[in-house]
Amino acid sequence: MNCLEFRRELNIHPQSSDADFVAHARECPRCAQAQADALAFEASLGRALSIPPPPNLAESILLAQATQQRRESQRRRRGSGWLALAAAAVLAVGVGWRVTRAQPLGDAAIAHMLGPEAPALAYTAPVADAAVRKAFAERGIDLAKVPADISYVQCCPVGKFKSVHMVMPRANGPVTVMYLVDDHAGQSTDFSHAGWMGRSVPMAHGTLVMIGHDPGQFDQVQQIWNAALQTATRI
Repeated sequence: MNCLEFRRELNIHPQSSDADFVAHARECPRCAQAQADALAFEASLGRALSIPPPPNLAESILLAQATQQRRESQRRRRGSGWLALAAAAVLAVGVGWRVTRAQPLGDAAIAHMLGPEAPALAYTAPVADAAVRKAFAERGIDLAKVPADISYVQCCPVGKFKSVHMVMPRANGPVTVMYLVDDHAGQSTDFSHAGWMGRSVPMAHGTLVMIGHDPGQFDQVQQIWNAALQTATRI
């Protein structure tokens, strides 16, 4: 099992007992650290979600809903219909409110970046061009021209999309680059979340997502990938 296969299995089963997975973790310090980080993240998430909700939370929500309905009824004496109130069951936990909804692309990309693969932000040694081409080939894209200065590459799911997740060290901090295959966004969009800045750009066969602390670096990274993907073809 190589590092790429290990990281793919780690994303699915952080505590896998597969013999090849266990053996690789013993032999590769970087992958062993990635597994340790993933298990620590899972443990912290479990502790956060184990916090019980405030007492009488459901009763408080129902009381607030009933009070609002009575006020609307008094306000509309001629009766033009009841204001439809959405019943939301919200669970308060120590890390905030959990809301059951689809994440916007920017939030999903940042959440993925800060997950088990977060240590990759510190990588600076360049990976081989062949590794980058292999990752794109797994996503059905023949990348003839590989940009320089890629220190990390992995095939990852981001939300419902298949992506190639990369890190490019830059002068003002690393830029995470995710190429989402077959996501055809209508226009470029800037976003921010949890102190990170990002930009999604429709490009060639999908969408290029860039995340970093300095958005001033995005234009250059965008030009680099635009040039590389112009010559890329579907396999």
